[in-house]
Amino acid sequence: MDFLGGMVTWNMPLLMVLACISVIYCFFIKKDLKIKPIQPWLFFMCIGLFYLLMGSPLYVISHASFSTHMIQMSILYFVIPPLFLLGIPAGVIQKIKTSNILKMLSFSPFIALIIFSILFFLYHLPPVLSFLFSQPAIHAGFNFILLVLSFLMWLPVTASDTGSEDKKKRYSWWSGILLMPACLLFIVNGLISEVNASPLLNQLILELCIPAGQVDSLLPFQMNTKIDQVLGGLLMLGLHKVSLMMTFRLSSLKTNEENVKFEIIKPSLRRME
Repeated sequence: MDFLGGMVTWNMPLLMVLACISVIYCFFIKKDLKIKPIQPWLFFMCIGLFYLLMGSPLYVISHASFSTHMIQMSILYFVIPPLFLLGIPAGVIQKIKTSNILKMLSFSPFIALIIFSILFFLYHLPPVLSFLFSQPAIHAGFNFILLVLSFLMWLPVTASDTGSEDKKKRYSWWSGILLMPACLLFIVNGLISEVNASPLLNQLILELCIPAGQVDSLLPFQMNTKIDQVLGGLLMLGLHKVSLMMTFRLSSLKTNEENVKFEIIKPSLRRME
């Protein structure tokens, strides 16, 4: 990987920002007695994953193929947001849901899901993908909008109230349906497209000025572009399903912890009476 030079570095400014966020989180959880023991673990796992994806050398390497890029995108939008939302106290989540900013934007989670699905589909159209990778500023702005929308669309799934399980399941079903076109786009492109080169890899080669003879060194294995696209679509579908199952499981675990604590406290209160 020597020819990657300065591109394969750790993003220290991003590390400092995430460290500050972590310190602020620690400060607030000391004041919040309602936080569950599992929540700090989920929050710091989210912070670690985000830095690994966006601030480590893996950010550059993930653009070397469709499948590695889809793994990065799937974790960024389908794993990190629910971990973050499950990791912060329920009171803060409630304030986010009822915040004036969301009211001003008239954003409901379902609207955020629809907008995210449309933008996510457009992002993976080959002409749009090539254009975005040739315009770093626009690409960064597009990704930021997708990240904000992804946090909004995961709010209903991470809700801790047990009375809305049916609503959660319906919302999750719609989530899978609306996000499926983007995944199918990659699979169909891989099956019928005549494209023999990845725009992700081409742009990476241009940015890094990699000699043609050293392109094969970017990844420990090389894959046919068509197979790479099909695998990328399947990975994105699979990771979205796994993230939904994981979120339901962690949400129920958090609720069970709360119920156990209540059952422990209730006899103590009776004895005091």
